[in-house]
Amino acid sequence: MASNRATTLRTAVPTTIAGVAAAGALALAGCGSGDSTSTTTSPSRTVDAAQIESGIDKQLSTPGAEVSNVKCPDDVKAEVGATFKCSVSWSNGATGEVNVTQESLNQFTYEPVSGSVQVPAAPVEKSIEQELEKQGAPNAQANCPDNIIVKVGTTVTCDLSGAGGQAAGSVTFTFSDASGTVDPSSVETG
Repeated sequence: MASNRATTLRTAVPTTIAGVAAAGALALAGCGSGDSTSTTTSPSRTVDAAQIESGIDKQLSTPGAEVSNVKCPDDVKAEVGATFKCSVSWSNGATGEVNVTQESLNQFTYEPVSGSVQVPAAPVEKSIEQELEKQGAPNAQANCPDNIIVKVGTTVTCDLSGAGGQAAGSVTFTFSDASGTVDPSSVETG
């Protein structure tokens, strides 16, 4: 029985010494002069472009002006407070840019860039004409510039004709949102 125990001790001692020696070698490898040129860095995390595009779609779609296309860059570094831009198109033909701000790890805010959104004249003219019909001026024809820069709260003026002389001159209106939706209560002839 004593010989069995001696064999077990002889076997265990070299294994333990080898393990301590290996750990010591690793510890020494970690120590060194400050002149080392190799560093280990973790890869930068990027924002999930698909998540951002979905958020823009949900937040900036309105009845009659749903977001139809969003394109965000795929290589934006995730960093709280960072901002970047995405391009957006709406179902009414409006196009522009949206500024995205990273508020926290997975929370973002979306704001159309002022002056970047443009809407074609046709859907705007149609909205104006429908509102003028409700106001008692059927067959009125609005003539707006081919592309209108959308600025919420700013008055836009278009030429107006038709409606059997009940509407002539000009019509003014404002947009109710940044996607180029005409605020019906703002439509006035002048």
